[in-house]
Amino acid sequence: MDYYVGGDLLTLLSKFGDRLPEDMAQFYLAEMVLAIHSVHKLGYVHRDIKPDNILLTADGHVRLGDFGSCLRLPEDGLVRSTLAVGTPDYLSPEILRAVEGGGGYGLECDWWALGICAYEMLLGTTPFYAESLSETYAKIIHFQDYFEFPSSGPEISDKARSLILGLICEREDRLGRKGLSDFRGHPFFSGLDWASLHKIPAPFLPEVSNPTDTSNFDIMDDCLSETETLSDVTDRAPTGVHLAFVGYSYTATSQTGAIDRSQDIMMQIDDTRQRDWESLYTPVKLSQQLWNLTNAGPEDPSPLLEPPPTEDEGPAGSPHVTTEGDEAMSQQLSQLNEDLQSRLQEAERRCYELETEMERLKGEIQHLKNSKETELSICPTPLALPGYCVDAPTDRQRVTPACQYPLVTPLHRHLLLFHRVWLPQVRSESYLLVCAEGVELSAWRRNRYSELS
Repeated sequence: MDYYVGGDLLTLLSKFGDRLPEDMAQFYLAEMVLAIHSVHKLGYVHRDIKPDNILLTADGHVRLGDFGSCLRLPEDGLVRSTLAVGTPDYLSPEILRAVEGGGGYGLECDWWALGICAYEMLLGTTPFYAESLSETYAKIIHFQDYFEFPSSGPEISDKARSLILGLICEREDRLGRKGLSDFRGHPFFSGLDWASLHKIPAPFLPEVSNPTDTSNFDIMDDCLSETETLSDVTDRAPTGVHLAFVGYSYTATSQTGAIDRSQDIMMQIDDTRQRDWESLYTPVKLSQQLWNLTNAGPEDPSPLLEPPPTEDEGPAGSPHVTTEGDEAMSQQLSQLNEDLQSRLQEAERRCYELETEMERLKGEIQHLKNSKETELSICPTPLALPGYCVDAPTDRQRVTPACQYPLVTPLHRHLLLFHRVWLPQVRSESYLLVCAEGVELSAWRRNRYSELS
């Protein structure tokens, strides 16, 4: 987030005795309405509207800050959370009811907080302040019983009262539910040119001395040194007095026609940084320091203690020292460049070797695939081995082969088959193994019967 040197609204209130005149309050409240509405148009609810988070630019206009509590609304437009997100004095009653399990809340909580800010800007205090947090929450939840305008103190107009009452009320009746039209038509903002609001000169112009000026914020830094003032710009780590502004950037933009004096200050500080950088880190001075360190011996410590000479001042031999230092640095850079070039060439050579090896391996893999396909095409699929049922009179019936052997040829009819033949009239269970052709088996049986008889 950008850093705005104008401070915040809370500090501005302290400069005016904790309350603003109505004409000033009208300007700041109108710009706050536009800022909150722009967040709502994006589908987000801010949930932490308060004077501390209303920042001022160098020309006095409003910028909304601190989006740490900002949340994108779901499709139904209601946030359901059991945590009371925000600052206690500015919480709306629907947020506290949601914590107790009483539903959700929407964009209206930001308009409630705007009403609290309006009350504080015009009357100098918040309406539900209490010594304890629980008492503050109780007053907010039952605001109908506790909200009132002070009987004594500053007087405000009826228009201002109407605006505050239209914001500190139930969400169903709260201003802002219909958008900007609720505020543009309100009597408190009558006569205000909303379209040209960003071009109107602010009622208060902050005093800014530099782009890191923190005098408009409520911190003790009236006696900052130049180093401390520039620490956020020139150093990596901020000094202690600026820890409150860690995370802010220093970019002054001009989205409006108003004059933003931060731009001129930023240009001035950029020139200062550039001069400091050149004076401290120029190659000439670096080379001179390097030459002094390398050529100074223990018996002559003066080059280490004295600042390096320049071309315009110093002894007569100083230009020669600068030239030799430049040459030494140039040689070092050249040597480093050659080393990098050689490493690059070595890497390219190694890459070429790996690519060649990959191509060779791909060729071998393809060759193995082709060889395998050739072998499969030469050796056809083995045929099933035919089986003959020798117990049958004929061998037309075939049994299911038990397996397939590609090197075994089918049996032919002229081969003799071993057969276990049962011998009739033999009481013992003995069998003869005979050889015969299947077609002659029945004739062999007849002859065997005649011999036994």
